[in-house]
Amino acid sequence: MNSKYTKWQDQMRTVKLPKWEDLPKFDLYMDQLVAVVNEAIGPLGMDTITKSMVNNYVKNKATFAPVKKRYQTVHVADIIIISLLKPVFSIKDIRKGIDAITKQQFPKQAYDEFIEMLEEKLHHIADGKVQLQNDTDIERLLNAIADTITNRLIANEIFADMIHE
Repeated sequence: MNSKYTKWQDQMRTVKLPKWEDLPKFDLYMDQLVAVVNEAIGPLGMDTITKSMVNNYVKNKATFAPVKKRYQTVHVADIIIISLLKPVFSIKDIRKGIDAITKQQFPKQAYDEFIEMLEEKLHHIADGKVQLQNDTDIERLLNAIADTITNRLIANEIFADMIHE
């Protein structure tokens, strides 16, 4: 395997995504929100978000409107999740999924569970087999979504290596 890909696999082993308690506990303005989210998803090499993207998410009800132009912890979590999922799912479907999961779990619990699953999968990309034992519908759904994101990242990196040889 290409050494660039191997280096990327090694980088994924150490990715640390923010858990709920790591997210800011104070209200943020748009510039701060964008910076926090981009810092969180940056190690994955994903597209950065912009102010206009956040405004679009609010306009399309993917996340709720800020209070007096200030974004709360739940906004940060929503925008991180949307940023991770938008290459794979429509904004409308992402919101439906968040709503369905948070009807059964508190947002903090659902967010942390998903981030833990995604990190686990990222840390084991190089192993060739990523598997977790799950028994509930929510866990199976979160596991499948984490698989989708991980596989998309792998495909993107392999393709990038292939076109730059």
